[in-house]
Order: sequence, then structure tokens, then C-alpha cells
Amino acid sequence: MSLKLIRDAILVSTVFLGGFFALTQRETIYDFIGIHPADIAEARANRLGETAEVKTVDTVKTTSMVVNGSATSISKSADGHFWVEARVNASSVRFLVDTGASVVALTPRDAQLAGINLQTLKYTSAVNTAAGRVMAAPVTLSIVSVGNVTVRDVRAVIISKGLPHSLLGMSYLGELQSVEASKGLMILRQ
Repeated sequence: MSLKLIRDAILVSTVFLGGFFALTQRETIYDFIGIHPADIAEARANRLGETAEVKTVDTVKTTSMVVNGSATSISKSADGHFWVEARVNASSVRFLVDTGASVVALTPRDAQLAGINLQTLKYTSAVNTAAGRVMAAPVTLSIVSVGNVTVRDVRAVIISKGLPHSLLGMSYLGELQSVEASKGLMILRQ
């Protein structure tokens, strides 16, 4: 009888200590498995139809009480694509998130919004697009921000004709810690 009591005491202690460890180390565990409570809450809200265009979530490390990183979640639009309003230099530009694009690609109109002088551009780079091969002008964007996820000195191209909307490509996305896509949500982590 006493062996059973000892075994049960060890089991209860193990469960208690495991729960205590999980509680005190939850931020580390969230980072390790790549799931944060805010992501779960947002996914639940999206399933219930309470979608928002872009929400910003701060990740706080409890061990140092300093904001260590940031994440921005993007809801899938009705057309099945992920669209974002990003800050490019000092202006707002609407992008289609495109993991298949090797660089950020801007339409001439969006390039002008971002403060780029179209008259000084040199269309020297050949780029393969869905519409075929086109010439593009390489540029460097000082800053590109989606929510609170910011990348500086982003390689980009301006495509003079045939690009219906600007593309947020891998020259931005590839600089992030992770890009996670699920059925209705994309999360950019820095």
C-alpha cells in the first residue's frame, strides 16, 4: 500500500512541477513551438468572421521584460490572396504578398508615391513575370514596414508596364525570422 502512495505522490509532484515549469517558461515554449496565444486568438476570431485587415502583436520576453521582436498577422482576403498596406519610405503602398517574387516589385504609380523620381530610373534588369520577360529598374527602398515589422534597405524593382499591382516579394520577406501561412492567416515575424 505504501508503494502505491509513494508512486502517486511522485506522479502528482511531476505533474505539478511540469505545470509550474510550463507556466514560468511559457514565452520560451511559445517561441520554440512557433505558436503564440495572440495567433490562436486571432485565428479563432477569423474563423468566427471577426476579421481585421492587419493587426499588430508585440512579443514580450518575460525573462527580460523587453520587447524582443514583433509580428504582424494578415488575414486572407475574399479573393484568396494576402493583401497589405505597407509603409514604403514615407508613403502607404498596397501590396500583394508574393512569396514567388524574388524581389519587391513596384508599379510606377506606387514608386512615385514612395518618392522615387521615375525620370532618373534606368531599366537595366530583365525580370521574368507571369506576363513574360520585362525590363525593370533596380532601386533600394530605405524602409518597408508592414504593421510593426520593418526592414531597411530593401532591394526592389520598378516595372514600367504590365504589373497591375505592387508585389511584396522575398527581398522583404526573406529578411524576416519567419513567414507562416495557414488557411486564412499569414504571420510575419521579425
